[in-house]
Amino acid sequence: MEEIKNILAQKDITIEKLIECFDLVKANGDVAAIKFDGERTRNQYTVFISFPNKGREIIRSDGEDLRAALINVLNEYIG
Repeated sequence: MEEIKNILAQKDITIEKLIECFDLVKANGDVAAIKFDGERTRNQYTVFISFPNKGREIIRSDGEDLRAALINVLNEYIG
């Protein structure tokens, strides 16, 4: 979690660094997904983290800015 916090504290985080955070989520045994929805005209990106067998609610963000949706979900994840 500390590594994710350090990345999120950076200014102008790249998509590559955010994907690195999602690798850390995966390494923790959790599931992270990014959906690109061409059928929608708004909020075409859905990002979520789920917790198999941990009894924790899914964290989800829908939006028009992929980078912002990734950051929102990761902030809630480490929160």
